[in-house]
This record gives sequence, structure tokens and C-alpha cells, in this order.
Amino acid sequence: MRKAAIIIAASLLALGAGSQALSNALADNRPGLAAQLSPFASEPQEREAARLIEADAQTGAIDVSAAQAPAGQALASTLLATEALGVVALGQEDPQQRAAVMDAALALSRRGRVLNSAALVTAVESRDTDRLLATLNRTLLLYPSQKDAMIPLMVEQLANAQLVPAFVQILETEPEWGEDFLIQAASQVELAPNLARVRLSLPLDTAVPYEADRAILRTLARTGQLAEAGRLFARIRSLDEVAPARGSLGWDNEFPPFQWQFFDQGGRFARPATDGHSLMVTTRAGYGGLLARRLIRLGDTTTVFQVTHSLDIGSASRVRLTLECPDSEARWSDTLGPSPTMMRVDQPLDCDYVWLGIAARAPSGSSAISGEILDISVM
Repeated sequence: MRKAAIIIAASLLALGAGSQALSNALADNRPGLAAQLSPFASEPQEREAARLIEADAQTGAIDVSAAQAPAGQALASTLLATEALGVVALGQEDPQQRAAVMDAALALSRRGRVLNSAALVTAVESRDTDRLLATLNRTLLLYPSQKDAMIPLMVEQLANAQLVPAFVQILETEPEWGEDFLIQAASQVELAPNLARVRLSLPLDTAVPYEADRAILRTLARTGQLAEAGRLFARIRSLDEVAPARGSLGWDNEFPPFQWQFFDQGGRFARPATDGHSLMVTTRAGYGGLLARRLIRLGDTTTVFQVTHSLDIGSASRVRLTLECPDSEARWSDTLGPSPTMMRVDQPLDCDYVWLGIAARAPSGSSAISGEILDISVM
């Protein structure tokens, strides 16, 4: 399926070479006529050859038989006609001959839709993943309009752990397609280990888009790669490491899970106040569940939380702080009391990172829970 997808994309690129040419002078508008009027000019012949390339959208097969004659005429005019060399390469049945023609063409130029289409096919046929990745990158740089077709193919290559250094080398140049690539890669959980290696191997001064880092962090947390997620969060925040939580935790939610994730569903919600200094919480009668959560590191000493809030005593007694280890059954919880509430974690939690949650439940027939949590501090 991968081979078929790449060949189909290459076919579309080759056909695009003919259609894109319909914009300028006579050679662009009517390449066949231009080729007849100027048989010694290679460019019209190349455009005519590109126009004659046919592809089967179902199988991805490329037929360049009709394009061979004008390609040959272009090459008879000049051996620098690299689009024509691309046509010749696509017409080679022997993979070694195709690779030889491609090497010669790419030594002259790396531009041209047909040329890059032929390079894609050659890389697939020879199973040369490094060349394939380089060609996909070059195609995206030269023809950004092909992004929707090319990026999924690029993402597919990330499954190959051996290509991680090549991805790092490409992404550290900060290509325009980098954000879309990283976000799409983050959507595929099976790629998370290689994606983490790529992101953490980029030089510190590499500009990585905000939304891309958010997506990567979410995926690493979802797949249990909390050590890698912690290293990435520390890098984003210019920290040496994620330190054990101390003092006020605040209500920042830019980079969950190491900052807050708020929930709004099932008759309950948590929302930061407009000034960002408190958290508004509401749970309707008959509903309950998690309102907010984040990952924190606990220190080696006993952990004590201080919670200040504006909830009445009836509401506070139905709101809980919870701690839960991501990879074990170890957990702790306690209900709020009058503000400020001091809450001591009186049992060991043997995990490096722990989920801190705010949960509430209002049984049917009871009053709704509504108020503000002003601050949670680790003492």
C-alpha cells in the first residue's frame, strides 16, 4: 500500500507538470504546437512530454510511452533537459538503469515535477528510504501546494527508526511544512517513540511551532512516555528538568499535561476566571466526575496541599483532590473542608509523575456545586 500511494502521488505530480504549464506564453499554453514551431527548443518538448504522461488513479501505474518521443527530442537539443530525463527514467523497466538515469539528472538539477516524480518512484523501487525522505522534503520545498499529498507520505516514513537522524537534519532547517508534519505525526500513537526521539534531538535553538509541541506533549502523555514528555516540557520552559512541585500551582493551561487540563462535559465544568487568578467550578445535581487534572512530581518528603476556595461547606464536602499514579493502582484522595484546607498525603505513591485531579460529585436530589477554587499550593 505504501508503494502504491507513493506512485499515485508521483503520477499526480507528473500530470501536474503539464497542467501547471498552462499559464504563460505559447510554450505554456500549447506545448505541442510550440514544439512543432521550434523543434530545436527543449522546453516546449519537455512540456509536451509532461502533458502526455498518463496515470491510472486506481493502480497508480505510470505510462510514459507517449511522452518518450518529445522527451527524446528535448534531449537531442540539450542534455540539460532534466524533465525529459525524468520521463526517460520513468520509462526504464530495469531499476538499476532507472537509478542511473536519475543520478545523472539529479546531478544537473533538482527542480521539476516530472524529475521529482521519477525520483520518488526510483526511491520506492530501490527501497532507498533516505533518498525517499530527501525527495519528499525537496518536493515540499519546491511545490508547497503538494503538501496535502506529500505530508502523509512523510509521516509514514517516521515509522522507520533508522530515519530519525534524517528527520532531525531536515526539521532543524525549520521547513514551512514542519508544523503540519509534527501535528499529523502526533495523531498516530504508534509513531510516538520515534517522534519523541526526533523532537528531543532537535537543537535547542530550533523554532518549533507552539501547536506542534502541544500535540506532541499530549501524545507522549497518552502513550505513557512521561519521562520523554517531561524532558520536552522542561525544554519548552527552558528548565533543566521538571522539578518537584512547590508553592502555588497556578492555573496555566498552555501545555497540558504538565499544566492544567480543564473539563467541560456531563453536567460539570471547570473554567479559569477571566483574570486567571482562580478556577470556577460547577457540577449540577445528578452529575459528577473529574473537573481538572495535571501531572506533577512529588518530592521525597511528605506532601501537604493547601487549598483556598470560596465554596460553601456543603459544596466543599463534595469536592475532592485526587492523586493517581499513571502506571499503577496507587492512589489517594481527600475532600475539601473550610478554606483554607490543609490536606496531607498520608500514603506513599511510588511513581515519578502523578496525576493531580480536582473531582466533584453532586448526587441526585442534592444542590448543585458552584464556587471558586482560589489556589492550590504544595507546602
